[in-house]
Amino acid sequence: MKKVLLLSVLMILLCTAGNAKGIELEPRIGASYSDVWGLHLGAMASFKMSDLFYIQPGALINTVSGTYKKTGDWNFGLDIPLYASFRIPVNNTLKVRLNAGPFIGFASPLNLGTAVEGGIEYHKYYVGVSWLQNFINQNCARLHFSIGYKFAL
Repeated sequence: MKKVLLLSVLMILLCTAGNAKGIELEPRIGASYSDVWGLHLGAMASFKMSDLFYIQPGALINTVSGTYKKTGDWNFGLDIPLYASFRIPVNNTLKVRLNAGPFIGFASPLNLGTAVEGGIEYHKYYVGVSWLQNFINQNCARLHFSIGYKFAL
């Protein structure tokens, strides 16, 4: 199942990269909340399909994933979202971003679900909030508060 899903994501990325008009990389850092507060760090790539629509895969390492054991140890996980991203211009420097799509999380246990995100893009800076809901374990969900800086490749 994991191999099929990863192969599918890879095929989508390869197909969309050929149509992409501009590629951007956006490193991110922020706070995460599940049962406890934690941190996340990673990057998102954006493949421009049109003026308003982007395909946005990413990878985020987080300290809150799956269930949390109250042992005081850090619990790390890796989330890989694949967003359909709509960027609505407000003016020349400000855009509203609305993202939605599936994600897979590699932790103990495996997470597979949907993610939604909303945020503001000002020049090259991004501030946003995302919600990741696991389909395998309905009690496992995460809230992310992120800041990022995008640049063209």
